[in-house]
Amino acid sequence: MGGLRQTGARVLPAAFLLLVFLTGGATLEGDVAKAVTGAVSGVLLAGLCLFSKGWMKPRVLVPLAFAAGFVALGLAQLVPLPPELITALPGRQTAYLGLEALGQSPERLALSLAPEATAISLLAVLAPLCGFALVAGLRWSRSAQALSWMIPALGVASAGLGFAQVVFTGVPELYFYDFTAVGSPTGFFSNPNHQASFLLMCLPFVGVLAADLRRDWEGGDADVARAVGVGVLGFILLFGVLAAGSAAGYLMLAPVALLSVSVALTRRQSKSRRRVPVILIGAVLLAVAAASVFSSPRLSGLGQTSSDDGPTTRAGMNRVGAGILAEHWQAGTGLGSYSDVYSLYEDPETVSQIYIAHAHNDYLEWLVETGLAGAALLAAFLLWWLARAAGLWARAGDDALSLRRAASAACLVPLLHSLVDYPLRTPALLTLAAMCLALMVVPQRRAGDGAPPRAAEDGEGPRGIEL
Repeated sequence: MGGLRQTGARVLPAAFLLLVFLTGGATLEGDVAKAVTGAVSGVLLAGLCLFSKGWMKPRVLVPLAFAAGFVALGLAQLVPLPPELITALPGRQTAYLGLEALGQSPERLALSLAPEATAISLLAVLAPLCGFALVAGLRWSRSAQALSWMIPALGVASAGLGFAQVVFTGVPELYFYDFTAVGSPTGFFSNPNHQASFLLMCLPFVGVLAADLRRDWEGGDADVARAVGVGVLGFILLFGVLAAGSAAGYLMLAPVALLSVSVALTRRQSKSRRRVPVILIGAVLLAVAAASVFSSPRLSGLGQTSSDDGPTTRAGMNRVGAGILAEHWQAGTGLGSYSDVYSLYEDPETVSQIYIAHAHNDYLEWLVETGLAGAALLAAFLLWWLARAAGLWARAGDDALSLRRAASAACLVPLLHSLVDYPLRTPALLTLAAMCLALMVVPQRRAGDGAPPRAAEDGEGPRGIEL
């Protein structure tokens, strides 16, 4: 029975991640599937809070505090307040007059201009919070280590699906969502840009596998087979990133690839003095993947990015978003309200059939929706994350460092991509980022596990549940 519980603890985070990716690859579709995932997340969270002991240590509590701040901010936007207070804010007077014209004179109004959307946005925190808690609440050896191969394996599956979507363009069943880029390699997602972002997040974990291989290298047949397997994983992920045709993916590929190689070269105690030429192998894989993609007639023309300055381009949308922010910077318009508010600020002469669901700059959208309070919360989180990531890359090597560094590199991808897109509004990518955040902060060992001095100095303490 104990062995079964241990196996379950190893499988549970990976199984949950798979569930989220099968149901949460789009922002506008799959409400029923997302509701199921939310219910599963709630049950798992309740179980971890009831039966898990000792995992909410100070370092783990910091990101949980940021999540609590997000929830508190959303709840504050839903608190009914007197109309005279609300209508003093920009834009609210017009909304109140509209309600009066409809024969309604509410005694209380919420700060959010779209209260229902704000409530739904708060529910969206369940899946990432559950992913974080699953990594933080289970033993490192039974959850975190399994993710080092589960994440790149999931990336390979999404890349393979994307390739099939390009080759078999007449098979709509290969696409998970109705509103998607048919003919493009979207994988588990509705958007090829998010596919590229996901595959880039997977690359550093291939570096973890390569670091493990370097540490254990003895030159036998098993080691050679492992090396081939790691090389194939890296090639498929690189091929998928290039094939997605995302301009942002291309720009991020070089720094992410360098970080992945750095992860593979993380200094760890090695059983052998033989050196595996990681940099050379990585360069060859990248060159072969690029040659395969750009010489393929099937993949020609993918991802062509327009530099126009029209109303539906990123520059045009950002101008409108900046105008909204200039008017609502004090309190914001409310979580999830951006698409509704955006339509009020569009130039009527340029309105087309293209629906603007999000700003293609998630930082701008966040500021529009949350105002000054959201700006303070975002700044505090980014400063904390930068300090934590810098600390990981400045430390000397230990058994967990390569995985922690890979997690920090994976988190960097959506943080950068959010400058020109909205990857973290996709539940799957947000949950993966939350799990990577947990990998950056959770202690590796319990007290009494024989932790080495370095782990003790780094604040590694008791955690986890007996599974």
